[in-house]
Amino acid sequence: RPMRHDAYDKVTGRALYGADFQIAGLIHGKTLRSPHAHALIRSIDTSKARAAPGVLAVVTSDDLPQSDGDRGLKYRRANILADGKALYAGQAVAAVAALSPQEAEDAVNLIEVDYEVLPPVLTALAGMEGGAPLLHDDLMTEDIGAVIDTPSNLADHFQHRLGDVAQGFADAEVTIEEEYKLQTVHQGYIEPHACIALWNQDGRIHIWCSTQGAFLVRDRTAEILGLPVSQIKVTPLEIGGGFGGKTEIYLEPVAALLSKKTGRPVKMVMTRKEVFEGTGPAAGGYVRVKMGATKEGKLTAAQAYLAYEAGAFPGSLVGAGAMTVFAAYDIPNVLIDGFDVVVNKPHTAAYRAPGAPQAAFATEQVVDDLARQLGLD
Repeated sequence: RPMRHDAYDKVTGRALYGADFQIAGLIHGKTLRSPHAHALIRSIDTSKARAAPGVLAVVTSDDLPQSDGDRGLKYRRANILADGKALYAGQAVAAVAALSPQEAEDAVNLIEVDYEVLPPVLTALAGMEGGAPLLHDDLMTEDIGAVIDTPSNLADHFQHRLGDVAQGFADAEVTIEEEYKLQTVHQGYIEPHACIALWNQDGRIHIWCSTQGAFLVRDRTAEILGLPVSQIKVTPLEIGGGFGGKTEIYLEPVAALLSKKTGRPVKMVMTRKEVFEGTGPAAGGYVRVKMGATKEGKLTAAQAYLAYEAGAFPGSLVGAGAMTVFAAYDIPNVLIDGFDVVVNKPHTAAYRAPGAPQAAFATEQVVDDLARQLGLD
């Protein structure tokens, strides 16, 4: 067995994780987060925070570039700093840089936000109901390739077909159909998100952070800040767990903006509460699975309905769930419907075979029920 190249550093404590990293002139950033799952942001008053002891800079979404009609980029920027609307409890609204973490935290609490609280949408099925509160006025449903020109919480409906499902169920001697409501599940990595950003005087940015993909951080930060990727260098530090959840960015563009305003490197470290409220879990949702088999145990047909919660912005990874829901079995007749639904929760992220465990859970329960009814292993 080969020796781990990082073994000595980790057992001796020399390994540097995000919260360990130090650099000359380092200051500290803290984030103000929405207490509401769904609310209009009427105004943000940062005057008291700017005047607080030790404070060197404050940023809001006004400090980010405009998205110029690119809806996807607009959503990605809003997940970094809320723009006009808070879409989940824990969404970043503003941030402060100060000489110490304590001064930054004190100043964050002085920022005054005027919210108009709106009714939230908390499940995929609720979001798909007629008359449900809308998260986005510009989100239209793509329904099996055709765009429906009406705002909706349903971002996407797609379908996979194989054979003749109706005939397959007609040929079945035993049919079982079950439905499951699944909760969001967080990756729960031990180390919280942490980063340090230095926006140099030559316009180049250096980021040190806890990540599963340095190039993902570089590319997405460049996109958010409207910069070429050649201006950003990312140095990944040791990572205290990720499981897919550290493929997204949350702090890096904010720390970079604070660094630009102050001319100093800015460190931001999430608390455990911030990790759970402000970063992406695996999608919850609703899954219905129907399967038919002969008395000998040969599967003749299968049908699945998967409605995944994307969180506040489209992209629940339901596509992966639909591809894997029946992938373990040779079934001649299959129909799969997938639905990507926005809800007032943190935007979902990868978690160990993204989108697949939810689908596999439902399928395997039905397979177990079939086996019990047929008296088969």
